[in-house]
Order: sequence, then C-alpha cells, then structure tokens
Amino acid sequence: MNKEKNKYPWLKKPILASIVILIITTVMCSFFVSKRDFDKEFAAGSHIKLEQLNKNQSENIKKLCKVWGLVKYYHPEVISGNVNWDYELFRIMPKVLEAKDSNETDKILYKWIYKLGEVKENPKDDNDEEVMLKRDIDWIKNEKYINKELSDLLIKISNTNISKRNKAYVNFSMLDGLSKFKNEEKYPNMNYDDTGYKLLSLFRYWNIIEYYYPYKDIIGEDWDSVLTEFIPKFIETKGELEYKLAISELTTKIHDSHAAVNDYNGTLDEYFGDKLAPIEFGLIENQIVIKKVLPKYKDECSLKEGDIVLKIDNKDIFEVVKEKTKYRSLTKKSAIVNSLKYLLFRTKDDNMQITIKRDNEVITKDVKCYNDMDMFEVKSDAHKLLEGNIGYINPGQLKSGEIDEIMKKFMDTKGIIIDLREYPSDTITYSLGEYLMPKEVSFSKISMVNQSVPGEFALLDEDLKVGKDNKNYYKGKVTILMNERTQSNGEFTVMSLRKAPNATVIGSDSIGADGNVAEFSLPGNLITSITGIGVFNPDKSQTQIVGIKPNIYIEPTVKGIKENRDELIEKAIEVINN
Repeated sequence: MNKEKNKYPWLKKPILASIVILIITTVMCSFFVSKRDFDKEFAAGSHIKLEQLNKNQSENIKKLCKVWGLVKYYHPEVISGNVNWDYELFRIMPKVLEAKDSNETDKILYKWIYKLGEVKENPKDDNDEEVMLKRDIDWIKNEKYINKELSDLLIKISNTNISKRNKAYVNFSMLDGLSKFKNEEKYPNMNYDDTGYKLLSLFRYWNIIEYYYPYKDIIGEDWDSVLTEFIPKFIETKGELEYKLAISELTTKIHDSHAAVNDYNGTLDEYFGDKLAPIEFGLIENQIVIKKVLPKYKDECSLKEGDIVLKIDNKDIFEVVKEKTKYRSLTKKSAIVNSLKYLLFRTKDDNMQITIKRDNEVITKDVKCYNDMDMFEVKSDAHKLLEGNIGYINPGQLKSGEIDEIMKKFMDTKGIIIDLREYPSDTITYSLGEYLMPKEVSFSKISMVNQSVPGEFALLDEDLKVGKDNKNYYKGKVTILMNERTQSNGEFTVMSLRKAPNATVIGSDSIGADGNVAEFSLPGNLITSITGIGVFNPDKSQTQIVGIKPNIYIEPTVKGIKENRDELIEKAIEVINN
C-alpha cells in the first residue's frame, strides 16, 4: 500500500495538489461551460413591455428576427458560446422598436453585429452531395430590403462555413450526426406579459424551422408570411395560457404530425382537460366512427363499435375537430386519427355528451370519462398462427429481439401478415428485412443538414439498405398492413419491408411524418418537436406529407366494424391464398 502511495508523491504537497485540481477544474469548465452562461442580466426579465406594434415597428421586428437568426447560426462568436444571444436580443430590441424607419434599423443592426468582432470567410468545399433543400438567404443580398453596409456584413457572415459547434445553440450527435438543440434555455419562470421573452420564443421557433427543418419547401405555407402573422399574435397574448396556445398554433403551420408541444407546467393539459372517453375512433367513409371501446371500461361505456359520432356536447363533431386541430399540427386530414387520439374526446368534466347515429337512429349518450391514459395500452398477441398456415406479426406488441424467435417459427408458413397499423415497440426495419430479402437492396434516401451551412439539406452519399445475401430467405408471400395511423418508424419499416420479393402493401396512405423526432425548448418550460431529417424514396420522391402508398388500397367500412371484422386482414389472407 505504501508503494502505491509513493507513485503520486505530489498528493502530499497541498499547494501543488490544489494547483493541479484548479487546472483540471478549469479545463473541465471550459469544456462544459460557455461564456454566455455567466451573462445573467436579464434572468429576471427583459424589461420590454408592449401591447401592440405600429406597422413600422412590425417590419423592424421582423427584420430583427431574420438578422438575429442568421447571426445565431453563422457568426463564430455566437457559435463558440461567447455570447448569450438570447440576452443580446433584449439589448438591441428597444433600439429597433424606437427606430424611425428601415434605414435607421439597418444602421442599428450593423453597429450591433459589427461589435461582435471580425469574421473570416471560408470558401465552401466543393463536393458531390446532392442538395435537396437550399438555404433561403436571398434577402440579405436585396439592397431594397437592407442597406449595402449591412448586406455586405451578413453576406460575409453567411460564408463562415463553421462545422465545429460544441457550444453552439445547435450541435450534432457524434454517433449519427443528428441535430441537437440542448443549449436552448427553457426559462421556466418567465413573466408571460414580458414582450421580450414572448418574441424570443417566436424568433427561436421561426429560425429553427428556417435553418434546421428538412421540409420547409413543402409545408404549403409562406414561412416569411407566418412570421408577419405571428409577431402581433405573440405580442398581444395575455398570460400563460394565451402565450402557450399561440405557440401551439404556430407549430401547426409546418404541417408535421411530429410537431407537438409538451408543457411541463401543465397549463395546456389543464386547458384541454385531464379526462378522456374510453374509445378509439377512425375516419371512415368521411365520418368519425367508434372503432373500439377500450376493454378496461367496456362494461361501463354506452357506446358501441360502429357508432357514427355526430356531436360532442351538442357541438358538431367536425367543428370540434376544427377547434382541436387549431393547436395540433397535422400532415393531412386523415392524420387526425393518430394526432387527436388523446385530444378529440378529452374534457375537464367527468362526463361527455356524445350524439351518435346507430342503425339510422340518432341517440345522445352520457359517456363517463376517466383520468387514465393507461387505458389506451391494450395488450394483444405479438404473433400468432392463423388458419391456413399463415403467420401474423404485430410489431406494436413485440419485445426486444423477439422477431428472431418468431421468424424461426414462421419460415415454413404460406405467408406472413405484418401489421404496422400500430407503432412498433421494437425496431425491426433491418432485422426482419434480413429474413425477407435474398440480397441487400436500397429502400430509402436520407437528407441531413449541412453542418457548416445551416439551411441546406443534402442527400447522404449512401442509400439506406436492407437485407443481406441469404439463399434461405423467406419464400412465402409477405403482406404489410398500414393505414392513417402508420407514422414515423412505422412508415420507415413499411419502406424497408416492401422491398421483399413477394411483398404487397395493403391499406390506406400512411400519415407522412417519417424520419427522427428533434426536440428543443421554448421559454415557459416548453418542449416542442419537429422532424429532423429528410426521408425520401429511392427515386428521391417525397414521403413527407405524401405518405407511403399501398399496392392495394382498402379502408375499413362502418359495416365491417359493426360486424367485428378486420377487412385489411381479410384482404391480406385473400392475397396470400391467391
């Protein structure tokens, strides 16, 4: 033991040991802590309070948002973590609000940015990447919009091409290169009448979409006009609820079913209610239809499968849908089935009046509601053998790695039904594909943001591939079921497995929200999310919003639901047998 101690004699010298500890601490702090973390000036508030803007102020604030965003993601001082860019916004905003016109605003912005320090331009590397989305910065070259001095400075900043972003507001996973927004502050104790913090929230969201959203070109909205629309909306909100509803409404403008708002203060949950009717619904024959009364409360519920919903609390059902989708982003109309699963039949009350049509009779039922999200977790078989030697797999019920055991049982079956109408509980995109493919095959192309050129998304050099050389691959017919609830990993798995030689996709179009989920914070203790990468078919056609298309289009019918039939499974069995 004494010999071991002698290996580190400096530990016996307190002064030297203290110096070493100080050096280690300093190095560690420099790695994990940024200079911006020591800026506390506006921790108690921005001290900016407005109730409305005049036209000149609105245009100036809009310009400030766009300039602030470009500098945030391109200027080396901000990227290095040396500047608290949130607080810098609060420092400059009062001057911009007081500016008499656009020209004066440009001078204020130029002086503000120039003080950050010299910027060195780096030529962009020429490469063979195929750009799927170009960055939209033509406005900085428009001297009718900004003066030449500011234009030249912004052009120079936009050419910095910095890829190392450890302390930036956005950085990238070393494992997979995905965008991460972990350096954005939540500001859980913000004052909800603070104009500065409210506009910070809008500016942050708008610019993340502007520079880090792979589908900005197909959202169907003029993103510049969205900014114009929401500046007064955010300023005019009063209190926490109105502010958070404005954020929720803003997220709908990207038309992405991955977009959601999680409020850790619980204000939004309180507004929408904490009780739900024990039912699952579908959009069938252009009607809202009860597809399932959840088993846990089936005996207590007066609704039946096949009931057509006409009203909720005496309000037309599609008016209720319209009200709820004002605050929930959807890729398409049919996405309400998945996106409003926990929202459409939700209330603050213990009961809900639901008017239905049942066998040509209109009835109003008093439906008891429950504070119980677990009732939606209905357990069923992950796999089973159907009559006629047909295997059935429900990926939504799989245990990790269970697919290998299942395929050992199913290798000699006549056909397999893979039911992707429920979100997969285990990733089988590649593992199941190895059983179904005789060789490796491309199934998707992926676009990711250029780390040194925010706003630009390019295709990866290599296609994503599934399968391997396998003479003993599964020879039976493969049927894949999907519908308007098939989303994200479910869609990605359909894209992969449909490459099997004997595969047929049956059902209706998927949601059209493929790719990963990227999360970031907004002031007020909020977390929101977007799709973070672009997912395309091998021919580079879109999957976002469009969704995956089946080979055989079939939807359930009200009649089939009433008769407790699964018409998609029936069709799959027919395809396998014929």
